[in-house]
Amino acid sequence: MDVFAPSLAKAHELGLRPAEARLRFWSYAIDYSVGLAALLPAGIGYLLYLITGQYSTVPLVLTGASGLLLVIYLVVLLSLNGRKGSSPGKAAMRLRAVRLADFAAPGFLRILALALVFLGSQLIPVIGPLLLLLSCLFDRRHRRGWLDKLAGTYVIDIRSGIDSTNERVLARAKYLLARPDRDISEHLPALGTAAVESDFASRPRSSAGIVGAQNSDWQASAGGERRTGRRAALAFDDGSYIPVPASGLIGRAPVADAAPSGSLLIPLADPERLLSKNHLSFGRDGAEVWIMDLGSSNGTQLTVASGRPHNVPAGTRVHVHDGDSVQIGSRTFRITSQETDK
Repeated sequence: MDVFAPSLAKAHELGLRPAEARLRFWSYAIDYSVGLAALLPAGIGYLLYLITGQYSTVPLVLTGASGLLLVIYLVVLLSLNGRKGSSPGKAAMRLRAVRLADFAAPGFLRILALALVFLGSQLIPVIGPLLLLLSCLFDRRHRRGWLDKLAGTYVIDIRSGIDSTNERVLARAKYLLARPDRDISEHLPALGTAAVESDFASRPRSSAGIVGAQNSDWQASAGGERRTGRRAALAFDDGSYIPVPASGLIGRAPVADAAPSGSLLIPLADPERLLSKNHLSFGRDGAEVWIMDLGSSNGTQLTVASGRPHNVPAGTRVHVHDGDSVQIGSRTFRITSQETDK
């Protein structure tokens, strides 16, 4: 039995996702390529030696420069892996290495020990290092290689899951996992009457932080005739209910300059400081509702009514539907619709 099975189960619950083998191989290839690039001056020096037949000052200087560059690169590589769980290859493939004990970066000493083990594997030329690199294929579920199991580490894909080396992201995931689920629809206010400006202005600001109802979508009809219909809305985790305007902006402290003219600005209470200043834009596209992550630090997660959560790509409008749930920072809202006055 894998002693790390409970940690792996918790990692999945928190939103960590294992890196595919092909991404790991590309990561290794990039890291090796950078190391080989450091040896390029030595190669040039050797070529000059072959041409001139003399090992003069220039080839010696080039060889020394290569040695220095390689040492610097190895130190930086070990440091990045230890402190950030990253490397040039991992950064390019959007991977991170974490320790299963607490899902943080592995630490320098742990990475140094793994480097020494990998170096020792070269006592069996080619086969030893190759087996270590390919060993992640033997674990089809978590893709943990022998070095990972030896060190208690886990290589994750931060494109399909969270980046737990980011302390705020990990704190948010732990907070959400510990928070009991509740049906926020039970706390939604009735929408039997249309809002009027005086009523809205007299109410205290809610924890959802809705500021101003200056968008025409919030106003009562000018005529006396009442018409009813179904209207898409955002139902926040504090019970606030907001009809979806033509365009709006949600964040820690959204500013009008970051949104189209007339957009509804929605600052949210954010004690954990996991929201970006301008985190998410949203609005209507005909009868459809859309959201768009604005390159936020901690991202946006969408859970469709019949599926698993996935990250919303930054800068791309994504259509959402009734019952879908959106996670931004430690806050959640759900797409819903109720009968309301037109």
